[in-house]
Amino acid sequence: MFFSILTSNVVFAQLYVGNTSEKTQLATLGLSSPLIYKSSDKGIYNVTIKSGESSPSSGLNFEIVFLNASLSNLNASPPNASSTETEVTTVPAVIEHVIPVKSFDMRIISTDGKELSKKISEVPRGGRILENINLNNYTGNISINLTNIVPDPSIVDIVKKQLKVLSNQSDSVSIEAQVTKS
Repeated sequence: MFFSILTSNVVFAQLYVGNTSEKTQLATLGLSSPLIYKSSDKGIYNVTIKSGESSPSSGLNFEIVFLNASLSNLNASPPNASSTETEVTTVPAVIEHVIPVKSFDMRIISTDGKELSKKISEVPRGGRILENINLNNYTGNISINLTNIVPDPSIVDIVKKQLKVLSNQSDSVSIEAQVTKS
C-alpha cells in the first residue's frame, strides 16, 4: 500500500507499508549535501546548488544560484556591521551577491556516462532558477554540467571591467554530487 503525506497540497514523501513484515519506511530523495558550490571555469560565478528533499516520484528538486565569484568571502559580515554590549546588529549568515544570467544549458550525467537529464537554454530569473529533474529512481554519483552560461546584458560591462572577460564569452562549471534515497 502507498500513502502520501500532504502538507498544503504538496507531497513531501511517500509511505510504503509492506504486507509481509508490516514495516513502514519513508522514502525521500535529495543530494547528499544540501549546499554545494563551485567557481566557474572563467571565475565569473560561484555556482551554488541548494538541494531539498522530495519524493522519488516528484523528482530531484534543487535551486541553482549564480553568485559573484570575485567577492572573496561570502560568509563575512558587511563592512558597516557592528556589535557592542548594548547594541547588536543582526546580519545574515551568508550574504548572496547574485549575478543575473541570460541563459545556460544543463546536463546531468551518471558516473558511467549515461545522460540522465538535459535542458537547453534555461532562463533563470535574477540569477536563480528552481529545477525539478526526473531521474527515474537513479541514485548514486552524478555530474551536473552547466555550460554556455551567458551573462545578462545588464552586467556585461561590469564583467568585462572586473574580470577582463569578453562580453561574448560564455562560462561553464561541472559540479560533482551524489543523489541519495532514504
